[in-house]
Amino acid sequence: MTENILICGTNWLGDSIMSMPALQWLKGQGASSRITMLVKPQLVELWKMHSAVDDIINLEPGVGGVSKAARVIRRKKFARAIVFPNSLRSAMVPFLAGVPERVGRVGHWRRSLLTRVIKFGDSPAHRHQSWEYVELLSPDKMPSDLPPPRLILSSSAVDAVATRFGMDRAGRYVSIMPGAARGSSKRWPGEYFVEVGWRLIERKCQILVLGTETEKRICSDVASCIGAGARSLAGQTRIPELAALLSLCSVVICNDSGGMHLAAACGSRIVAVFGLTDPATTGPLGTGHRVICAEGIAKRSRDIERQSSEAEHALRSIRPDVVLKAALELLSTRGA
Repeated sequence: MTENILICGTNWLGDSIMSMPALQWLKGQGASSRITMLVKPQLVELWKMHSAVDDIINLEPGVGGVSKAARVIRRKKFARAIVFPNSLRSAMVPFLAGVPERVGRVGHWRRSLLTRVIKFGDSPAHRHQSWEYVELLSPDKMPSDLPPPRLILSSSAVDAVATRFGMDRAGRYVSIMPGAARGSSKRWPGEYFVEVGWRLIERKCQILVLGTETEKRICSDVASCIGAGARSLAGQTRIPELAALLSLCSVVICNDSGGMHLAAACGSRIVAVFGLTDPATTGPLGTGHRVICAEGIAKRSRDIERQSSEAEHALRSIRPDVVLKAALELLSTRGA
């Protein structure tokens, strides 16, 4: 018998991708599960590219959005709801919809809205955030390992993006992603990205500076300072197009960000720069990546201030030549 499961998805790109391995694992268990994601509008296109998801419900803004989603969910008669975020609103929707089993983590005065509260374990082997979603899905049966997140990118979609932006499929492209939604506490200095870009162009690479609409200015500045051989496409792509661009790049150089996790889910190889945040908790999933950390700096949890002089100092201590070396190593192993 098919179990009809509602997943109340996370609100951020990076968190969404870190939750994908848990869903892939659940789908691979042999039991027949139908998974429906409840997500905000900006993440619908992301989840359409994920093979573990059977249906998507759009959670529109405001009280009206909650009421509308609850009505849709009630009609679909879910057996249980797994609430990934830690907010009151995320637990309110399945409660109002009358889903009989509602599982989540305690917090934000929502204990009465859940039928089961999960306390995360402290196993050193399960430090990465991706394991939290497994604990919510299956607290009584934990796997030994997890698959890396994977998005489905059709060859026609990739070809269309290459054509739109005039990319030579035989070219040697490197993506630079200088933004991070968390702010300056996660952003490696822009001038360091510029220096790495110069050095890569000397080695016949073409640089694509990628980011979101809100990152257009920083991306434009970096591309402009790199000069010929670099261009910014920030704000010109939706998530599926950005994913296709990342899949066309030999290497992606980025901060601890949602873009980093998107690149990992596209199968890209990554050079990720970490300051105070701990890559053991939020690092890119999968193999073949290079994570560059500040030396002699005690790592913090993922929750750091958006603006932190200590975090900015840690990031500035990571010199461009270290990041360049890692990028060149990945390029060489790719046969580029």
